[in-house]
Amino acid sequence: MTVDCIHCIKGVKKSMGMGHAQSSKKSLEDDQYPEASTQYGRIRGKYYKIGGRRSTRVFLGIPYAKPPIGELRFKKPVPPTPWNDEIRLCQKYGYRSIQRDFIWDQLELRVRKSEDCLTLNVMAPNWDPPAGQSNFPVIVYVHGGGFVMDSAVKYHYSKISRNIVSKDVIFVTIQYRLGYLGFLTTDDENAPGNNGIWDQYTALKFVKDNIANFGGDPENITLMGQSAGGVSCDLLSLSPYSRDLFTKVILLAGNAETIWSVSPRCRVARNCREKAIELGFVKPSEGPHWSFDDNAAMVEYLKSVPADKLGTTMVGSTAIFESIQLPVTPVIDGDFFPKPLGELREEAPVKTVIAGECEFEGMLFLALGLRMADKKLLKFVKSRASSLILEGNRLVGPSNMTTLETWEGLYGLSEEEKPSKKMVQNAVVTMMGDIVNGIPLYNLKKNLVAKGSTVYAYNFTHFNVQALQGIGLYLPFYGATHGSELNSIFDTNLFVVPYVRTSKDRKVTDLITTLFTNFAKYADPNGPLNPSICEDGNTTTTDESDTSSNGETSPSLPSGFHWAPITANNLERELVIQAFPYMREKIEHERFAPQTAHYEAIHHFITTADEETYNDVSSRAKDSNISSILT
Repeated sequence: MTVDCIHCIKGVKKSMGMGHAQSSKKSLEDDQYPEASTQYGRIRGKYYKIGGRRSTRVFLGIPYAKPPIGELRFKKPVPPTPWNDEIRLCQKYGYRSIQRDFIWDQLELRVRKSEDCLTLNVMAPNWDPPAGQSNFPVIVYVHGGGFVMDSAVKYHYSKISRNIVSKDVIFVTIQYRLGYLGFLTTDDENAPGNNGIWDQYTALKFVKDNIANFGGDPENITLMGQSAGGVSCDLLSLSPYSRDLFTKVILLAGNAETIWSVSPRCRVARNCREKAIELGFVKPSEGPHWSFDDNAAMVEYLKSVPADKLGTTMVGSTAIFESIQLPVTPVIDGDFFPKPLGELREEAPVKTVIAGECEFEGMLFLALGLRMADKKLLKFVKSRASSLILEGNRLVGPSNMTTLETWEGLYGLSEEEKPSKKMVQNAVVTMMGDIVNGIPLYNLKKNLVAKGSTVYAYNFTHFNVQALQGIGLYLPFYGATHGSELNSIFDTNLFVVPYVRTSKDRKVTDLITTLFTNFAKYADPNGPLNPSICEDGNTTTTDESDTSSNGETSPSLPSGFHWAPITANNLERELVIQAFPYMREKIEHERFAPQTAHYEAIHHFITTADEETYNDVSSRAKDSNISSILT
């Protein structure tokens, strides 16, 4: 039993109600605590007043699986034990997943960590749905953190209630196993991997099966995630297990086309073995080869290790920064992902998608790697690019080969020029952003549109300088970077230091949450009765009206506003999200074009290579004395 649902009320007679949203006319005094039924038993939450006579129903720490402890460590999630005639209190957040905390986590979050972390949280309106609507649309949020950090706790129910649920949707946040507890693999049946992804699927299935009891529409579920959470949502849209459980996707600066989204299973297994040895495991057999029995012994040993020893982080990890790879990730396991991702994308049902990134994505990764954007770093980034180009040239056909000199020219760093400090800073940030998210986002949009998906692209440019003070030492300049949109969506600060919201901050929060809740409700961020798509990319925006162009009241969408989806001929059309939003057609294909084939080839290699092929590439890189992006 989790910390958030640790109290049960025995012998309480089951009551009716809460199978549907309550009328807004019902006062809190009439019903002190909301209740709801789940397939495992009834739960009791709490109300949160958001203003006037309106309140939300909040249920925290709802278990969707048994605690993955003891013999269940490193196993797929299993259903929780039903609590039958008891009413389970779900009024506090569940434990956070095991990870390596920093002092600010302990001060800010104040929720302990445990393996017993498989819980979710539901925030629902306490009023009737709009006329003509029997249930509320549902958004399920998957947090990011490189598969090793973060939790649902950071995204507080009070702010979600005020900013998102107030706009007539139900919002769900989930927790899943992270790090080695969530993604350990031995590259065989002892530990196939992907338990964190199985957790996400199990949570999503719970929502699908139970959300009607909270007033939600199980046929109108939107999956939303940021960074590794965005990768997870994209992966869940591909797997035969999960791809039919939701209809729409919001991908915030992360998708399955990135080279850090999925790793060769043998590579993750190697990292897991190194971790086990670091924790004291001694391989029974001699020599470099790991047998099935060696792997089985390792898993048994790791079951006895204290859970907190298996937590890790991205902050300060120079290894992650240098390899542009994560230590543990989802893998192609032949089960949850029975085929390479490219084949699964071809088979997957068409979904409507919002996808985008922040203006200077690469800056945060400099801060995480504790690196300054200087000429020393530029030299290092060039070496990584050289590796990517050399390895890409081996994987692509002759017509797609390129050179390091061509690549340098794309970023204004040709040998003829002596770059200034500002040029170096801009180049490093742009390079990092392109490799981490820019190029894969371009490839994703191209692939989705080719399949017939409607895709709304954005670039988030709003930022508050105060919000960046906590990482300012490692930033070459201030701007919207990886994670900045979360500050606006959830009214939090991903970058640690609290700050005072300005009127522009509040305006952007209202704008982006209106766009995303419109998308969840209507499959169109512009709202209902959408006018014809404008093709010129020059939508006029003003701040003079509180009515959208379709005549519906929409305080956040200025008069004349329209977010047009991309087309096959205009993959770079995007909405610039800031206090005064506008459409633009960003011209970056000239920079991306020489790199996309290489990136796609390397991504395909990463997601399909067997151990022998992967080891051959690694050995060749070492023999050639190059820093391989594939090792």
